[in-house]
Amino acid sequence: MVEPYPALRPVRVELCLDAVDSCGRTVMALNASTARPMAYAFGVEPMWYGFVLNDPAMPVIEPGATVTCTISFLNHDGAIEALHSGASVLFGDGSSTKGVIKIVSLD
Repeated sequence: MVEPYPALRPVRVELCLDAVDSCGRTVMALNASTARPMAYAFGVEPMWYGFVLNDPAMPVIEPGATVTCTISFLNHDGAIEALHSGASVLFGDGSSTKGVIKIVSLD
């Protein structure tokens, strides 16, 4: 099995995609090959951490669905400093939130 982004470190998460985003718009399905969502970490300085859906078994996640899958943060080192295993964080497109990810395991 070939992973779509083999150079990025995998993170196991539970991803819940909302049906409506924080601006009241209908959320589109997340397609692993085109989606570039970001996790929103609250801290001294709030930061968006980009990630990719890195799970060949989950090519598309439909609105309203909750799935356990693998993602990879583009800035893995920065993400592990800001986030921790068990954390639940909002994710979206950088301007509106579209759901919540719960980090199951973060290396």
